[in-house]
Amino acid sequence: MTDVSVRQHPEDLDAGAPAGDALRERLLRAAAAVFARQGYDGTKIMDVVRESGLSTGAVYGRFRSKNDLLREAIITRSATAARVGVEGLRRVADFVTAGVTRTDEPLTDVEALRLEAYVTARREPEVARALAEANDVFRDRVAPLLDAARRDGTVADDVDPEAALFLVRILHLGLLLHRGSGLPGPDEDAWQTVVTRVVASIGRPTDDPAPPEEDDR
Repeated sequence: MTDVSVRQHPEDLDAGAPAGDALRERLLRAAAAVFARQGYDGTKIMDVVRESGLSTGAVYGRFRSKNDLLREAIITRSATAARVGVEGLRRVADFVTAGVTRTDEPLTDVEALRLEAYVTARREPEVARALAEANDVFRDRVAPLLDAARRDGTVADDVDPEAALFLVRILHLGLLLHRGSGLPGPDEDAWQTVVTRVVASIGRPTDDPAPPEEDDR
């Protein structure tokens, strides 16, 4: 009997294709869905194979292991989520409120994948490194908002923008845990009021003058 791991399929022929090829993306989508649904420990490579409709060879031609597959899924999905999350936003305040106001919605696959990655990172150094890379991507995506924070008053002069960004990430992670639990959240308007006050507390008081614009010349 031929082992499925060495059986030749048409999609295996370009196993050395660079990251970003269509089959790689298809595998990453499938992996994100399976990891989100079944968790890291409950996922086997064959589950991803079945979800993607491809072959085992297509997986191992592109990824060394389940850890490698999860690592790539975390980084690519986090980069996409970060890009979408900041599109159209001009202030850090808008970014904060947009990211932490949902309390009762079920997790998307990307959110569930990220939550699973945080849990797995306690035991798997490779996954922990992937989270660190994903956070670097996130930081790069929101850098323009942080640069603008001083000018628009979202972050006061005596508040470290990096600390403010860390607060956003911690609030977001806490909400992932809460939403993943299925437990009810507070009244939506009451929660929005709290978030608004927290955002205001790290900003420049309205009666303080804005810092002078820097001369780019």
